[in-house]
Amino acid sequence: MSPASRLSVLAFLCVCLVDQGSCRYSSYHRPSFHGQTYTPHNSQYGRPNSGSGPNVEKADSTVILTHVVFRHGNRTAQLSEIYPRDPYYNFDYFPFGRGQLTNVGKMREYNVGRELRTRYDKFLGDDFLSRNPLAGLFPPRSDNVWNTALNWQPVPYNFLPADRDPVLIGLNCPNYVRKYDSVVRSRKWQSEFNKDKNVFAYISKNSGLNVTTYEQIYNLYFGLSTEEEWGHKLPKWTEAVWPKIVTDLAIKHYYVQTSTSQLLSLCEGYHLKKIIEDTKRVVRSASVANGPKMYLYSGHENNVAEMLILLNVFSPPHIPTYGSYLIFEVHNINNVVGIKLYYQRYVTESPVLLKIPACDEFCPLDRFEQLFEEYLPVTEDYCYQN
Repeated sequence: MSPASRLSVLAFLCVCLVDQGSCRYSSYHRPSFHGQTYTPHNSQYGRPNSGSGPNVEKADSTVILTHVVFRHGNRTAQLSEIYPRDPYYNFDYFPFGRGQLTNVGKMREYNVGRELRTRYDKFLGDDFLSRNPLAGLFPPRSDNVWNTALNWQPVPYNFLPADRDPVLIGLNCPNYVRKYDSVVRSRKWQSEFNKDKNVFAYISKNSGLNVTTYEQIYNLYFGLSTEEEWGHKLPKWTEAVWPKIVTDLAIKHYYVQTSTSQLLSLCEGYHLKKIIEDTKRVVRSASVANGPKMYLYSGHENNVAEMLILLNVFSPPHIPTYGSYLIFEVHNINNVVGIKLYYQRYVTESPVLLKIPACDEFCPLDRFEQLFEEYLPVTEDYCYQN
């Protein structure tokens, strides 16, 4: 199974343009938007985001642009996460289907939007089109209210195939897959896997999986967590390894995926490069006030975790919860353009300001680019090189 085989729920890019009434999406594998409500059964999935707003800090007046990448909302288990002896192997998760957002997940994304609206209300203004989770970020106002009983407005979007989107799905790059396979077979990682051979053997015996790397444990984590969240009772054998052992080993998979500068460059470098280039483009613009205000990326927890690893701020190691988000806030402070990095994983009311090593909390853009230059792919062809 490729390292990107699990990535099938939702990812998109939205560029919000002030006073132009449009949002442009790049998306694939759109989620189901049907069904009924269920209640999460385990607090490990993160404190629910209320999106109510009062306790979310307002952005500083020096903000000129934002880039936000967030994990999608709660979803059902998908086929790649179901193990051979899974008692719920044939469960279809009607009416949502496998690997689809649930109503709880849609509400979580909606509340991400509401939180961002609270933080950036004055900065963003009113004239935007929207779609979940942007329904919470940009509800219709004034002349854009078309139905007083429905506080929502539609948005056009385009989508990219998963195999042609190195910005959000760098794990699908053929060059990444080859290098990842080589890393997994390396003496270093085979030695690491061997340290956990007893756990691998136990899980293999009880699940029917052939566990040889952390990747199988990583997929199992999402299978067990989504089943438990749905309300399924997990088999007795899982009590010896769930949740702590499975979670700890699943986190180790992030470090396999990003264990070389080349892997980091391929899985998150294209995304970081786009953030830097889009920032430069806006800064050079003759009219910053009328240009893009927010680039919003909906992805997976690995998008968040791998970016945190690239930026060297992945502490403590964890699996980003549903709706967690990372903000690259671009500021102009005393005619110096730089970035402040905020992370919301719902252990605090407001996003936490992170300090990038070898830079200040406000990191000048040129210094920021210099720090991570080695991870920025020179050409898009790098993704497809043999």
